[in-house]
Amino acid sequence: MSLAYVILAHRQPLQVARLFGALHHRDDLFVLHSLHALGRQLAARHANVRVLPARAIIWGGPEMIDTQIEAMALALQVDPQWSHLLNLTGQDFPLKTRAEVVARLAQDPGRSFVSWFDPLQRPRFWKNARERIARYHPAWPWLHRLLAVPGLGRRVRALFGWTNQRPWIPGYRRPFPGFFRYFGGANHVVLARAAVRHLVHDPAARRIRRWLRGAAHSDEIVFQSVLLNSPLAPSLANESLREIDFPLHSAHPRTFTAADLPRLLASPALVARKFDLAADSAVFDSLEARVHSLAAFP
Repeated sequence: MSLAYVILAHRQPLQVARLFGALHHRDDLFVLHSLHALGRQLAARHANVRVLPARAIIWGGPEMIDTQIEAMALALQVDPQWSHLLNLTGQDFPLKTRAEVVARLAQDPGRSFVSWFDPLQRPRFWKNARERIARYHPAWPWLHRLLAVPGLGRRVRALFGWTNQRPWIPGYRRPFPGFFRYFGGANHVVLARAAVRHLVHDPAARRIRRWLRGAAHSDEIVFQSVLLNSPLAPSLANESLREIDFPLHSAHPRTFTAADLPRLLASPALVARKFDLAADSAVFDSLEARVHSLAAFP
């Protein structure tokens, strides 16, 4: 069994290099989106590494999903052998050896692992669940640049009520879509090849993706809404196989440190996030020691 990894990494190249070193196997495929030179260096050194053209990814915008879909399409095109695809960020790190990952996924060869919930039935998870898709959130680079101007951007956000939120078009609300049911969840997934093929190529999936380009934080909506409204829905497991400490209503997950090692080493998850090499390198040392002591990577 071979695997495919999509890695989006825009900072801390030394940390990304350690992530890649812990994951790399000659039988697997790696598709990187990197804004630093590390991606090009890895592609020059390894035949199983591909690098996407760099693009700016705006927080909460559709670029995150666009980039991942582009990476998935490339993975399907380059390698017909891999069975599952895992999407990662530069702040993730594996908790298991490759052999353990393969053994876990081989138990459910056609299953995809996608966490989901109904945002309208469980609004405590997302306070703005209805507004995420009822408002239209434009992906205009010039607006993002304007809002980044010190002082001016803060005043514009306050004027329109965009503080700590994706900007939307005031006074305009979209009717809820009638051709799919709205689901949300984490962007972190482990997808069987059939699910990746559906996300990339199926006309119904493309229609849902197009509609959700105007949603806020569509990276937390698209995978769930596309796959749960597809014939593949029975093959989904409602879990991400990730170890994440995400306090309720927090904007970001908590950063793991060496103090969390008992939890991390005992976890059944395949991957954990998030980590920060600048904040704590000892946790990387311990996790690398586990991975490399239990498996020999070519």
